[in-house]
Amino acid sequence: MAKRKLNAAMILAAGEDAHLQTKEKVSHAKSINGETFVELSVDEILNNPMQPRMQIDKDELKELARSIKLHGLIQPIAVIKADDKYILKAGQRRWLAHKELGLKTIKAIVQEETILPKKESDKALFEIAVMENTQRDNLNPLELALSLRQAMDKKLYKNMEELANALGKSKSYVSKVLKVLSLDDEIIQDLSRNKSTNDIESLYEIQKIENKKDQIKTYFDFISKKIDRKDIREKNRKKVSHAKTPYSFGGRAKKVKVEFDVSDLTDDMVNRIKNEIEEVLKKYLA
Repeated sequence: MAKRKLNAAMILAAGEDAHLQTKEKVSHAKSINGETFVELSVDEILNNPMQPRMQIDKDELKELARSIKLHGLIQPIAVIKADDKYILKAGQRRWLAHKELGLKTIKAIVQEETILPKKESDKALFEIAVMENTQRDNLNPLELALSLRQAMDKKLYKNMEELANALGKSKSYVSKVLKVLSLDDEIIQDLSRNKSTNDIESLYEIQKIENKKDQIKTYFDFISKKIDRKDIREKNRKKVSHAKTPYSFGGRAKKVKVEFDVSDLTDDMVNRIKNEIEEVLKKYLA
């Protein structure tokens, strides 16, 4: 019988780091390089209540479960022990895959935590969850925006600048992420269902478009690669330029002034309207 060829990509999917499994069974409490390795009951682990990820792709979870079933868990999950509870720090998909397989225990690295007041505890769990996911680029912009909004609504931080400092990000970055929530509902639904893009800069540019139909069209043109970020920025630049200097036309024989808002019009539309108005003025005010 031919030897089965291992799928390296599938094996690596079982864990995000480079710790390789050995045949040695993990003991109940084993210390390696200052970290405590244990084998915990899957059911005694609690998900991080500040976890920003809204949903897990079912197909990806099943693929990961198959990989773990075939090759074992390559990278233990990480948990925080606080007040005799184990709270998930990293490895949500691996933990859920074990549940999918009906496995009773899971290998874990335990980090001891001191008991904190409720607000400080929520803040610590929020920072752990968000930083873990942003470092691995696992969050889409909508999930991140909702998580940051939740932190601000809970008053975990005094202001946006303090939140940005806690995450090691700039204030402008946090502001742009939060602007994702001002996108049209149809765009929000697509981001939630399909996670169509992680490009926060482009979403920030799209939300600037005030006309909702135009905003939606621009978004779907962008995710289908009909346009890119540069095109969206150029479109916004032209609209701002036109809006600041409305077109005015006047006749010589009589004082007539015509102004119109061109912020939602293309250059071709503006020029066409301009020519038509000039023709009318020439005809009746000559």
